[in-house]
Amino acid sequence: MSQQRNTAYRGKTIGYIDGNTVRKYHQPSHQQRSEETHREYVERRRAEREQRERQKKLRAAARRNQERALVISPGYVVFLLGAMTVMGLVFGSYLRLQAEMTGRVKSVAALESQALDLKTENDAREKQIETSVNLADIREKAIRELGMVYPSEGQIEYFQIDSSDYMNQYEEIPED
Repeated sequence: MSQQRNTAYRGKTIGYIDGNTVRKYHQPSHQQRSEETHREYVERRRAEREQRERQKKLRAAARRNQERALVISPGYVVFLLGAMTVMGLVFGSYLRLQAEMTGRVKSVAALESQALDLKTENDAREKQIETSVNLADIREKAIRELGMVYPSEGQIEYFQIDSSDYMNQYEEIPED
């Protein structure tokens, strides 16, 4: 331990050796050394005390900040309640809209299924009607009973249709 204490003062008590001889230098008196030591000691204690006081102030400030952070003001509580209420209303309306949309999707699917069933039924009835009518019998009955006559060569007129697949008729067809 005495060795540790001496290392701090070694620079002041031991001179520098240059070559094989020791130069003479002025050694401070015992009185001056003890005053320097006392001043260093007092200075060290003062620095340590200041350091402790700074740490104490920092801890106190941190504690005050923690206490301030833990305290919730009534205005903040009201704000949080308002925000939660608005959020609840938004989520509630979102869920209601989602449920309505799901119901409408199911309704559309049911209507599409119903339309498909009706189309299938119409197609089946059309086929039934087409198969129940014999065109040859109708032609024979029209010729014998109603006096239908097929047109002759001069009575048939042909016309060209443009590339479109429909035609608009603006006037009556001439009866030549």
